[in-house]
Amino acid sequence: MSNKSKLDKIKDFFGFELPSLEISPEREDEIIEKIIESVTKHGFVLPSLIVSQMLYPVSRLLVQTTILPAAPLIEFLGLNATEYAAFLNKKENVKRITDRLAELKDEQDAKRTSFWDPGI
Repeated sequence: MSNKSKLDKIKDFFGFELPSLEISPEREDEIIEKIIESVTKHGFVLPSLIVSQMLYPVSRLLVQTTILPAAPLIEFLGLNATEYAAFLNKKENVKRITDRLAELKDEQDAKRTSFWDPGI
């Protein structure tokens, strides 16, 4: 009887290592800041908020069925696909992005309201 796990058997069968979906908390924070900075720079807070809310329930499925299989092509474009896959594989990270985007939208709404507020 073999003591190999199912994952080890899959690795042996296909002849390659599956990428690790581990990422440090510091790197998670960096990715979140990078996403938030890009979204605010281009003025897409509300659309990004909507997409992140839709992504939350299916983020793991998206990673497993889309990002990981396309990782070699994405890496060819110069992006670290396995790192982003590890990031999105944790639903907490998607929730953190959604929360930050909601905060930004509230700030933008408050600024817009205070600008148009006649002070009555």
